[in-house]
Amino acid sequence: MKIPLNRVVLILLLLLPLNAAGMPGMEIGNMVIRQDTIWSGRIIIKGVVVVGRGVTLSISPGTIIAFRRLDQNDDGVGDGEIRVLGRLLAQGSAARPIIFRSAESNPQPRDWSYVLLFTSGQKSVIDYCHFQYAFSGLQVQFSTATVTNCLFMHNNEGLRFGRVKLKIDHNEFRDNNIAIRFTRMEGPVEIKFNNISHNHVGILLVPSGQNIVDFFDPGHTGRPWNEGHLEIINNNIYANDDYNLKLGAKQKWNLRISGNWWGGDDLRIIRTGIFDHQCDPDLGRALVTPLSAARITGAGIKKCASPRP
Repeated sequence: MKIPLNRVVLILLLLLPLNAAGMPGMEIGNMVIRQDTIWSGRIIIKGVVVVGRGVTLSISPGTIIAFRRLDQNDDGVGDGEIRVLGRLLAQGSAARPIIFRSAESNPQPRDWSYVLLFTSGQKSVIDYCHFQYAFSGLQVQFSTATVTNCLFMHNNEGLRFGRVKLKIDHNEFRDNNIAIRFTRMEGPVEIKFNNISHNHVGILLVPSGQNIVDFFDPGHTGRPWNEGHLEIINNNIYANDDYNLKLGAKQKWNLRISGNWWGGDDLRIIRTGIFDHQCDPDLGRALVTPLSAARITGAGIKKCASPRP
């Protein structure tokens, strides 16, 4: 059967000799993917891989993508990245997750940059993936995506986003410097049923002066800015070393973040894990009540995936 040119699929079956880290795989450098492509097996990336506009990169369950540490500008962050201008379908499974990690034998956070969804035209799907030892495991900017059933661990930042349409549900964030970092956005965004624990900072909100629409409250009436744009509910956010929630400098507006479990029900103790107006009067307030009465059951990665349509 002849395949139309616009549906050409490149399948990378990776059976090459061991790389320096003792892992078999195909090594690719700086390149642009210009046609629909499927990755499977083991891939080692040295440099930047760009998924061109209008192109879909699909990654099969069980695929391992490892980034060599290459820091050409000496900024302390590895340059390896996947930059998606088209669409990414990274759909693993509970038994066979897709793994994005360092290729180094002694991996460290910041060994590689990130998987970046940037001005992507179609919705990307990130499901049952692991992100490890990156500057930011995943960044989503000016794009539409769902991020579900993923593990973010040993990164400087697990997930960063801004000005997106995004669903972040049923993920695990642990052992990162910052689990989730975001700027105010045009939305809508939902963050639900995640476990966010044992990071240095759980959630960090920093302001942005680049919004097309100012959703913040110019009259300073005290209303939370995120209602209708960002919903953070039914998460377990606890036992993060510095703060469970931190409002960044110049973040002057209130944030609604009720209905989550913070490791207990003593509001005085919960407040000690939140950096907001109580720590700096120039900041807004985190509106955490009403609290969840108990730990959110069913949060975190699902053991079995729901059937896909």
